[in-house]
Amino acid sequence: MEKIEVGEIVYATITVKDEKNKVHELRKVVFSREWESEYPILRRKVYTRFLNQNNVKTDCTITDIKILARTGFKHKNKGYTTAKKNEQIRDSITGAYV
Repeated sequence: MEKIEVGEIVYATITVKDEKNKVHELRKVVFSREWESEYPILRRKVYTRFLNQNNVKTDCTITDIKILARTGFKHKNKGYTTAKKNEQIRDSITGAYV
């Protein structure tokens, strides 16, 4: 099994085994390793979107991975930005700014 660094995005073929010991082969998928994860165990709480897109219903474990391409790394969020309310006034008839 090839190694994936924390935060790395890869294009790969992944073989996973779910909690019912059913083997799923996910061919040519984009996978990114999360920072707060128990890799190679894919918890439903952390990888919800990835597992739903590939029709895997439970937590699973990666048994084999064949990396086709390494595409880079994700940006780690440093916090949230604040939104500022628009203070311009619109005309009620035309909708143009006054």
